Amino acid sequence: MIYDKVFITNLPSFYKINLYNEISKRKKIYVIFTGDDSKSRNADFFKGNIEFPYFYYKNKNFLYRVIISAYLLYILKYNELIISGWDSLPLWVFACFSNKAKNSVVIESSYIESTTEGIRGCLKKFFISRIQNKVYVSGRAQEKLAKLLGCNATIIKTHGVGLFNIIEQPKYIPREAVKNFIYVGRLVEVKNLDFLIKVFNKIPNYNLIIVGFGDQEQYLKSISNNNIIFKGAVENKKLPRLYQNNDVFILPSKSEVWGLVVEEALNNGLPVIVSNRVGCAEEIVNNDVGLVFNYNSEDDLMKKIKTISDIEYYNKLRKNISEIDFTSIRNAQINSYIC
Repeated sequence: MIYDKVFITNLPSFYKINLYNEISKRKKIYVIFTGDDSKSRNADFFKGNIEFPYFYYKNKNFLYRVIISAYLLYILKYNELIISGWDSLPLWVFACFSNKAKNSVVIESSYIESTTEGIRGCLKKFFISRIQNKVYVSGRAQEKLAKLLGCNATIIKTHGVGLFNIIEQPKYIPREAVKNFIYVGRLVEVKNLDFLIKVFNKIPNYNLIIVGFGDQEQYLKSISNNNIIFKGAVENKKLPRLYQNNDVFILPSKSEVWGLVVEEALNNGLPVIVSNRVGCAEEIVNNDVGLVFNYNSEDDLMKKIKTISDIEYYNKLRKNISEIDFTSIRNAQINSYIC
């Protein structure tokens, strides 16, 4: 069999499964999961009915991964090979030893956090030189990285990194006050939560609800005042109620290649505040749906919290968000891989 597209990516996350399931309805695809980077994730992060043929690497032994990669390259016939990034050995094997005229790459990293200089920059530029078909970028920040790395292939903007579980948009109902802010994600250093907590410790009239778990959990609890509430791990199906019971979603990351959770929050009707290190900030966060702050400036974050708390402005954001067509955005992402 000749596949239209062979994808090689890290993990069968629910949003990747959703995307590949939709693509498989219109194209013959095969997906290879390398099994890299699965720390601090909810169990249901990987739940989903897989409706396409796939292979999953069983371990991370160097020799095993090289041999399996070579074997897959030998037996698989395809028109396009789509490699998700450059962060693991199998991705490099496929990029270097496949037909570069058929090679495409998905770039979810952005120029914000991804170096283009030094040895690492040179390696990435070599990797990109092996891509002569297409480059799929999530948004403007990822497109800029592709160009900085000397991309000469056709660039296609996907406007996302996968398909989250879209719900029916909550109807617009104006609110009388802004008091409850919510964070959803891993409790790890890169998320910049100690910075966020320090800010909310200074504004006790506002509540911060933190959803998730990770290796910083005990430390973060130890520095938090009573207005900061930890909810722990929450199943995906229960998240909509949590979102909708709060007023603003906030993502303070020092580094965030995209930020699918921002899209989830918007789909649940919440205005957002994100740091300028969040990869989707340039693509989907603007004064119509939320605000962007300097990730290491307490004053700037305080200013943005005050701005979004103005009830007239806040309700304007909620009205704008209620009119977003998430189904259209979803279909555009699927179609970007169909062409």
